[in-house]
Amino acid sequence: MIASYLRYKLQAKNVFHIHSPFVYDFVTKVLNDKTPNTDYDKMYRLSRLLDKRKHYSYAKRRKAKLLYRIVRYFDPEAMLCVGSMTALNMNALALGKMQAKVFLEQVPSYLETLNAMGVVNVCALQPADADHLVSQNTDLVFFAHNAVQDEYEGFLADCFNHKTSDSIFIFEGIHRSSEAEEIWNRVIDDEDVSLSIDLYHIGLIFFRVGIEKQDFVLK
Repeated sequence: MIASYLRYKLQAKNVFHIHSPFVYDFVTKVLNDKTPNTDYDKMYRLSRLLDKRKHYSYAKRRKAKLLYRIVRYFDPEAMLCVGSMTALNMNALALGKMQAKVFLEQVPSYLETLNAMGVVNVCALQPADADHLVSQNTDLVFFAHNAVQDEYEGFLADCFNHKTSDSIFIFEGIHRSSEAEEIWNRVIDDEDVSLSIDLYHIGLIFFRVGIEKQDFVLK
C-alpha cells in the first residue's frame, strides 16, 4: 500500500525525537543494534533448508533479525504464535531464547524437521490445551500477517484477557491492507494499551504499568 507507506515515512521519528526512557532504550539497544551475530547465519541456513529457497529479501532478513533481538532483550518465559508462521520468523523467535517454549497456533509442515535439526523449543498448541496455554503464555504473542484480520479477533480477545503488565504483542503486516490497519488502530486505542510502536512492517504493543499512554511511529 503506497499511500500507507508514504504516511508512515512522513510520521516516522528517529531516536532524537524520543522522550520516553523505555522507548529510547529499546531503540538504541534493539532497533538500532547492528552487532554481528552468528545466530543470524544459523537462522538463515535453517530457514532456507525448511523453505527450500536460496535467499530471502533484505526486508525479510532485517525483520527476522529484529524479532530475534526483541526476544533476547525482553527475555520472555514463553511465546505464542498466532496464524501461519514463516520458517524465518519462527527460527528468529526460537533461536532468540532456546530455553523458552514457542507454541504454534497453526502447525507448519516443517515443525518435525525443525525439531530434528536441534530447535526443540517449538511445539504445537494442542486444541484441548489451547485455553490453558493461552492463559499461561502471553509473555510474548506474535500475530502473523494472516492473523491480523477479523476472524482472529476472538483469539486476540483471549490474549488481551490474559495479558500481564509485562506482556508484549507483536503484529505483523499492520499496513498490509486497510482491514489490517483498521484492526491495528483498534488495538492501539484499547484502554489497556500503554504504549504502541509502529515500525511499518510490524507493530509492538505494551501494557506497562506506570507509563503514560503514547503511540510512536519510528524509523
